[in-house]
Amino acid sequence: MRDNLWAAPVRDFMSEDLICVKLDTPLGDVEQTLMQHEISAAPVVDEQGTLRGILSGKDLLRMGRQEMVAPEEGERRNPPGRRAADVMRVAVLTIDERASIGSAGSEMVRHRVHRLVVVREGRPCAVVSTRDAMRAIVTAKMRTPLADVMTRDVESVDLGMPVDQAIERLDDANVRGLVVVDGYWPVGVFTHAEALRALALPPSMRKIPVEEMMSYETVCLHVATPLYRVADQAREFRVRRILAVNERSVKGIATGFDVLRVMCAKAPRDSRFN
Repeated sequence: MRDNLWAAPVRDFMSEDLICVKLDTPLGDVEQTLMQHEISAAPVVDEQGTLRGILSGKDLLRMGRQEMVAPEEGERRNPPGRRAADVMRVAVLTIDERASIGSAGSEMVRHRVHRLVVVREGRPCAVVSTRDAMRAIVTAKMRTPLADVMTRDVESVDLGMPVDQAIERLDDANVRGLVVVDGYWPVGVFTHAEALRALALPPSMRKIPVEEMMSYETVCLHVATPLYRVADQAREFRVRRILAVNERSVKGIATGFDVLRVMCAKAPRDSRFN
């Protein structure tokens, strides 16, 4: 293991391009941006490129549920003219591009966020996510088993649950995704992305089984799998959660937070840029 790996600068791991939206971007366009680029949130900037907020798929989902005229009928108001500035969260966590990747991982774990906006001379230039930071886990060949870091409480739903009930469960449980199971075996996930697509459907269509709208983009690994392989699989297949299985049932789930906790335990805090 490289002794200085955790001290490597964020700029060595961050995304190449900054995908952002403007203050006046219509919410429909924000949703399309998130889906097109397969990201869960986008920074919001003004005309001068100054960071003003951040908007996530979770924010859009919450707003969609609140705008139901009659939740039991599944009707939406869809008020016209809503823009990114109307819904964004103004508190945005940032990190300097010169700060260490270990420090970035610690900040994401401490604040339970999946990304930090990277700044260069005070202006946003990129994003570093839990998935980006997991590259350090792969490089370090960390062999901690998945069972040691996974979360054992898994929010799951049966594949026959109606989509509208799955949306409520997703929001009420305050999680980023539900594991869809057939009996005890995982067959897919239902995340904010699938929920947003479901909210755009006619009310009658939201009564279909969640199996019809779930994502099949899941990775199941044995509980004994070493973390460097877990992180490599998460990056290769662009998934935000790994399902830990044993004896044909789900034993736990690991997100970027869970994987990065091991890195944070080894990384000295970089106080120069925080």
